[in-house]
Amino acid sequence: MSADEYKNKGNDFFKKGKYQDAVTWYSKAIEADPDSEAAGAVYSNRAASYISLKQYKEAIADAERCIQVRPNWIKGPFRKAVALECLGNIDEAEKNLSVALKCEPGNADIQDRIGKVRDLIKKRNEKATVSSCKTAAEAKQIGNSHFKAGNYEKAIAYYSRALELAPENDPDRATYYINRATCHAQTSSYKSVIVDCNDALDLDPKNPKALLRRAMAFEGLEKWQKALDDFRAVVALGLNSVPATEGVGRCQRSLRNMV
Repeated sequence: MSADEYKNKGNDFFKKGKYQDAVTWYSKAIEADPDSEAAGAVYSNRAASYISLKQYKEAIADAERCIQVRPNWIKGPFRKAVALECLGNIDEAEKNLSVALKCEPGNADIQDRIGKVRDLIKKRNEKATVSSCKTAAEAKQIGNSHFKAGNYEKAIAYYSRALELAPENDPDRATYYINRATCHAQTSSYKSVIVDCNDALDLDPKNPKALLRRAMAFEGLEKWQKALDDFRAVVALGLNSVPATEGVGRCQRSLRNMV
């Protein structure tokens, strides 16, 4: 049998609500043709079967394979979003629904679903308190959603909570400092940006985001040489950072004008 025939068998079982049997036949189709663009539909269908079986991690894995073989197709990020929502990860679900909507901006079903997920996020944020967060990851997630909504002071409070909860050896501590620094930058609190970036760089000395944020803060304080040093450090990492390259030019001009 061909991959297409295996897929059709899977479709028949899916329509009958026999999801485990559908998985079996979709798996045969994938074994026959795992990497082609056509396989994207099979990964999507198997993901839908796994969702119906409440096997959400398996569904996410298939959705990611679907995205790999058909990166501009709506079904991959949509299936991943549904599975993430079922696991309670509404922030990541919203992110994947946004990706799906970029694939088909006029898709009414996606628009409706993303609206409902954003309502869930809004209600979660309204109900949550900083002290109610029991893990650093939870505090960071709520902080991210407040940042996205432009609520920078609230985001700062949640990133601070993440730092309180994270163990000293947590590799994500640098990220929490950088996220908080980004909030401070939005309110032009440049000295606070520098403090948080310093702490991030103590943990991760070559972190390009921390170097770039600190460079921009130094630039905001008109400390041109320090800003130039940080911009150059980002350029030296070989990341082809346009903001860093442009920053080098601005600082060099400012230093020349001081002579």
